[in-house]
Amino acid sequence: MAQISPNKVVTITYDLSVTDENQEKVLVESAEAEAPMVFLFGQSGLPEEFESQLSGKSAGDSFNFSLTPEQAYGDYDQQAVVDIPKNVFEIDGKIDEEMLQEGNFLPMSDNQGNHMQGKIVEIGADTVKMDFNHPWPAWSCTSMVK
Repeated sequence: MAQISPNKVVTITYDLSVTDENQEKVLVESAEAEAPMVFLFGQSGLPEEFESQLSGKSAGDSFNFSLTPEQAYGDYDQQAVVDIPKNVFEIDGKIDEEMLQEGNFLPMSDNQGNHMQGKIVEIGADTVKMDFNHPWPAWSCTSMVK
């Protein structure tokens, strides 16, 4: 039976949980057998430690691990919360009020063309405060290699 190794296509099902402010685990995402996660091992863009935990596993193996912020997407960075001029969100001179709602995630790009997701945290008269921190700085993952 083939083991997970670099450049192999990996298919997994999983439950992804994060710890909330009350230190309780909250399920934030899952991939079931009908729609598993499929990725190229070593080329996925997932945290290195995530792939390290799967390395060497074979089809049918179970796994259960947790990642700290340093191993996942980093500690919360207050500098990643920025005010953006509201007119940036205009399309043909108008703002789509349905799109521009607190809590919405929007695809954005910086001055260098790097793509990122931002969460709207506050809408002011002239600015929109967006948080570009990853929503899951630390997490726990449990499930099985398919």
